[in-house]
Amino acid sequence: MTITKNPKRITADGFIAQAEKGAEGDTQGPKKPMLLRFSPEMFKRIDHAAKRLGITRSAFIYQATARELEKMEA
Repeated sequence: MTITKNPKRITADGFIAQAEKGAEGDTQGPKKPMLLRFSPEMFKRIDHAAKRLGITRSAFIYQATARELEKMEA
């Protein structure tokens, strides 16, 4: 049996810190703030999903957006 190094894991706090300074290999620099408006029901659904995953609301929205963009660009 071969012993391999664990893949890099990132916590929600680490994800936010990385987003604030820009991801590794990100040539666009630090992230910019953005104002979004959601209905109260959508807001509750987002918060519930983020809580289930153990991440922040911002991290959930960022990850969901990144997934959708990857699907569209494939």
